[in-house]
Amino acid sequence: MAKKFKSTKVNYYQLRVNTKGLDTLEITEIKKKFKKAVSFKDLIVPTVPQGDGNVSPMKTEEINTRYIAGALIYTQETNIPPKFNQTTQTLEAIDIAGFSGLGFDAVYFYDSENMILAIESKVPGPTLESFNTLLLSNFSLNAFEIIVVTSSNDYEKFINSLGVKTLEIKMLNLDAKPEKKTTIKSVQEITDLIDRIDGNYIDMKISVGNERNKFLDFNHIKRIADFALKTIGTKNEVTKFKLDIVDLDSGKVDPIDLITNRIFDTIKIEKVTTISKFSIKEKINQVEKYYLRRRPLLDTAYRL
Repeated sequence: MAKKFKSTKVNYYQLRVNTKGLDTLEITEIKKKFKKAVSFKDLIVPTVPQGDGNVSPMKTEEINTRYIAGALIYTQETNIPPKFNQTTQTLEAIDIAGFSGLGFDAVYFYDSENMILAIESKVPGPTLESFNTLLLSNFSLNAFEIIVVTSSNDYEKFINSLGVKTLEIKMLNLDAKPEKKTTIKSVQEITDLIDRIDGNYIDMKISVGNERNKFLDFNHIKRIADFALKTIGTKNEVTKFKLDIVDLDSGKVDPIDLITNRIFDTIKIEKVTTISKFSIKEKINQVEKYYLRRRPLLDTAYRL
């Protein structure tokens, strides 16, 4: 019988720290601190809650002093789906006596020099938010943002632009409670609107028109943009976030899309019914191969 394989997406992010005004030694110390944190050694909080269970890190390994490779495990403890009994043609509860629940792994590969994280995106599985929560729960770190790595560094263009003239956004119905309780008012209002008219997604465009010196509120758009980027790889993914920005240097309108220009790769692994060290190692090997192929461009565009 032919082997069955499954593919998952690997997304790239940078743990961005504001290093303006810092000397080389101070930046080096920051990188060391984050490297130790991503290794998840000497944990104070071994697990963090997520959905119907929790997320915990597995043992990591250091590769050539520069890289850290590891995996996170999402353990689903409640709301576990039933199994189907073909003999009785009925649904039955899965017996997990002696176990915490169902386990879903996601591997990651971290470059401690430019602080870029390549992490597998799986549903169900550990989320980027859980990774972030594990870091903040266990380690004292400099303030940082998690930004999506794009092929043309569009996020940096957005941040350093003169202003935003037009926003186009397409989002799926955010039916999960954590997302619906977001503090971003406009996202909540959009979600409520979709619910009221029984829709599955919304595709909208907001513009200031042809007024030369008028821009959309930048701070609010940045908050929504950061929210949208964090949904990448989830069932509630924002699938389009197009902006017409005004370039700071030239003054010309530059169209960008923070979602579609992101960098990602796809890894493939044989389907198995249990998490094994071999399958995790194989996935890490694939992610490492893709990352090293991209590193020359990443080193240029994403230096700290």
